Amino acid sequence: MRAFIIGGLVLLSLAAFSQKKKKGSSDFSPIDVTELSPGEKLKAETIIIDAERELILENYFKALELFKSALEITPDDAVVNFKIAEILTKNGDNSGALVYATKAAELDKTNKYYLLLAAEIHKSLSNYKEATAIYQRMIDNVEGTEEYLFDLAILYQFQGEDQKALETYSRAEAVFGVNEIVLREKQKIYLKKKDYEGLMKEWDKLIAEHPGEDTYTIELAQFLITHNMIDEAKERLQQLHSGQQRDLLMSQIMLTEGKTGEALELASTTLESKDIDYASKLQILNSLLQNALTTEDFDMIMTLTDGLADQYPEIYEVQAFSGDVMYQLENQEKALEYYVKAVEVDPAHFETWQNILQIEASLSDFDAMIKHSEKAMEYFPNQGALYYFCGTGYLVNKEYKKSIQIFEQGKRYVTNSQLKSVFYGQMGDAYNSLKQYQKSYDSYESALKENPTNDHVLNNYSFFLSLKKEKLDKAIEMSTKLVELHPDNPTYLDTHGWVLYTLEKYDEALVYLRKAANLQEDGTVIEHYGDVLYKLGKVDQAVEQWRRASLLNDASELINQKIEQKKLLE
Repeated sequence: MRAFIIGGLVLLSLAAFSQKKKKGSSDFSPIDVTELSPGEKLKAETIIIDAERELILENYFKALELFKSALEITPDDAVVNFKIAEILTKNGDNSGALVYATKAAELDKTNKYYLLLAAEIHKSLSNYKEATAIYQRMIDNVEGTEEYLFDLAILYQFQGEDQKALETYSRAEAVFGVNEIVLREKQKIYLKKKDYEGLMKEWDKLIAEHPGEDTYTIELAQFLITHNMIDEAKERLQQLHSGQQRDLLMSQIMLTEGKTGEALELASTTLESKDIDYASKLQILNSLLQNALTTEDFDMIMTLTDGLADQYPEIYEVQAFSGDVMYQLENQEKALEYYVKAVEVDPAHFETWQNILQIEASLSDFDAMIKHSEKAMEYFPNQGALYYFCGTGYLVNKEYKKSIQIFEQGKRYVTNSQLKSVFYGQMGDAYNSLKQYQKSYDSYESALKENPTNDHVLNNYSFFLSLKKEKLDKAIEMSTKLVELHPDNPTYLDTHGWVLYTLEKYDEALVYLRKAANLQEDGTVIEHYGDVLYKLGKVDQAVEQWRRASLLNDASELINQKIEQKKLLE
């Protein structure tokens, strides 16, 4: 359905309301040389002929010189003044052109082309009152210029003289009939005045001009519903020829009245109709979604969405909207299905590719994430976010060299420091897995240069340094900063505790490792807690924590030997 237009000032297409303007030199008065001597007459005519030739050849500077020479002989010739004004406007000298255009219009007060040029120049110079006066004078005195009533109305409208604009539009309609484009200009004025009664009368006039057409009635009804004029909307709906359109809009009214269940039931049949455009269906379905309250309502909306998507498998907007609905209803798998269908129909929508990749990342479907990010890069090769998803997919899949290659390619398209830091951080992880430790450290340093509080980098960098027992002063500095920023994150507490453990600060390490082990049931974290207990001579407590860790994921391969031997094995 077409939306109700309430936007800014637009230019009207005058050809829609009247016959095309006549062209040709026959509209211009011939040069008046009756008071010239034969020699002056011949000279003037010769100069003008030469000037016209140069004008045709677009040699504007030469043509201007010649016309001005002719003007010295015949200063009161309207045509020559007009020609000079035209050339000056082409050269952007509107102030200079105004003098000549005004004189041409004064010399021949009935030539609409002279008047129009003068009016246009005034408009370009923001002399709206002067332009308005010229249009008014021309329409009143020059036969066949009623088509410029629309231009005059717009000028009044632009100057805030709304009542004069309405009167002028009505005057134009009396000549050319009721017209949709004019109505929409009037609509801006009525909306500005909040004169809804006046606006309804204008729409009713347009509807009466198109008795077999439902489009305008539907649009008016939608406007009335939006402005909570429900009784007036219901009255207009009775005029509709299409019962399905009526039901669709009635379901919208029911939503405003809080009857969501009834609205859903009524909409379910009309959404299946082939006589209603998909945009109208999307609008009502979105309204239903915003007003749904119960589980039954949401289940019905999902069913309606599935049905709508099946109706329009080749319409991008429907597939993408269906994905949005399913995502909002927390059905990620179904949302992903529709988003993928949407980009298969029209791949030129970056935001939909992003939605696909974000869902695949949350579902840990990294193979699909790689596939779709590479496909998206074919259409959007300069979008750094796509390289992030692709590189991360390869990183998680342990294809470290490919991951680094992708991040290297993508970082040139990243201008945001936060994202650039993420790129370097992922590269640091990949290099570490390849045991290229110096490149890993260099990447981490670059990441922290872009974002000193990148928690992922602070955690991994400090932890890997502790494992290698390298740069422990750097490691403790980063892990301390990490737990200051995130005091209740068990992973970061474990890292800080382990750095302290590596530094043989066991009492301090115990504080952080115990807190981490109490916050998260993780095999690595709890095993570390057991290790520090052992270092502090609390062997039985250590074994107890090792047993606890052995029942969870991520404990080390030595965990069972530690338990059996009651001894720390490193």
